[in-house]
Amino acid sequence: AGSHLLKRHDQPSMANDQGYVTAVAHSPMVGQWIALGYLNGGRERYGEIIKVWDGLRGMHMLAEVCDPVFYDKEHVKLHG
Repeated sequence: AGSHLLKRHDQPSMANDQGYVTAVAHSPMVGQWIALGYLNGGRERYGEIIKVWDGLRGMHMLAEVCDPVFYDKEHVKLHG
């Protein structure tokens, strides 16, 4: 949490900031880390690969922008 969101090929810097991560957790349902955050134009960017930059730890990684409801969107498993 607290990492900044950048376009995939932008250099890590605050000048290229597109938003930030508000929460992170490991999801046992999807078997990977997931995050919530604010991203400029986020709803129009589903499917885009972006860079997540943590300036405090000096690291970055790639992430896919997706719909916040990405698991069992049709509630098939919920009402199984």
